[in-house]
Amino acid sequence: MERRTFLTRVVQFCSAAIAGLFTLPAFRFLSGASASTEENAWIPILKLDEDIFTESVVQVTYSRVFRDGWMSSVVQDSVWVRKKPDGGYMVFDPHCTHLGCAVSWNESNRRFDCPCHGGKYDENGNRIAGPPPRPLDRYETQVAGNALMIRKLLKA
Repeated sequence: MERRTFLTRVVQFCSAAIAGLFTLPAFRFLSGASASTEENAWIPILKLDEDIFTESVVQVTYSRVFRDGWMSSVVQDSVWVRKKPDGGYMVFDPHCTHLGCAVSWNESNRRFDCPCHGGKYDENGNRIAGPPPRPLDRYETQVAGNALMIRKLLKA
């Protein structure tokens, strides 16, 4: 093999490798690979054989996988869970729909209170008073076996 042919092939190989380094991320971006099915995955938050409902609404902490670009990490999150009289469950996002402050459950008044600007929600998450523009956001729920599972936040 001549020197010129060898150098030409080395340059072609390096050019192809560099082109691949730029093309693969662009392809993954355009194909939506980073927006995987994790968003629609069911996340178990509570084992139903545990009797934690000392009040009508309880705060539950759970772990989930958080994906930021190419990085994945396990984060702790929390939700408010209400056990309905018919045996079903309602799961609420713990943030006020006004400015995102954390709401707390007031058992004696049977409502959610936002300490920041006085927002109040009933036990179904409906707005009662204050500046919040809409009810509390809820999660889609499902019971699978003995686990309560959530996915996708449903904006109210």
